[in-house]
Amino acid sequence: MTSVTLQDSPQKRNSLPMLMLVVSLMAMPVIIAAGLYFIGWQPERTGNQGHLVNPPLPLPASGLKTTDGSPLATAELHGKWLLLLSGSGQCVANCVQRLDEMRRIQVSLRRDMGRLRRVVLTDQVADPQFVATIRQQPDLVLAVAPPRWLPNSADESGYLLHIIDPRGNLIMTYPADIAAKGVQGDLERLIRFAWNG
Repeated sequence: MTSVTLQDSPQKRNSLPMLMLVVSLMAMPVIIAAGLYFIGWQPERTGNQGHLVNPPLPLPASGLKTTDGSPLATAELHGKWLLLLSGSGQCVANCVQRLDEMRRIQVSLRRDMGRLRRVVLTDQVADPQFVATIRQQPDLVLAVAPPRWLPNSADESGYLLHIIDPRGNLIMTYPADIAAKGVQGDLERLIRFAWNG
């Protein structure tokens, strides 16, 4: 009676290194990403057109007032993305153009346009002509903010655009000469990948 010894086939012996290779290839991107995160690496260029506020700046939940001086009901702004135009002084031609661009940006979001509110922060609520200009825009919120509510809200160029996330954080600011297409692209990316708002 002959005894038969069972030995591993060559195919079984070769499968372990192959498995280790596959596992290491799958783990490598995670290890690289974790390493870059922990050393604090940042890309030199990003795809956004505005200045990213890092870390995001929480804005006060209260302090905004309506045109008649009463506190603004922030419930209508809560949980929404805000495209905010802020500044001081008269709303001249470039400001009126910005108001029109803000409306076109919101409409361009199509099915997501309800996730965005347009807000104007100004010190000109006592000017009837200014208020009449703002009132020509549908669904536009006009408010007055206390001093330093929004840092760097205006410069010599007048009114500037900002993006505020649904949690009330200032996340992006724009220079005075930003094209509406750049703001639109940033908002589309933010809203597309946002879990809230």
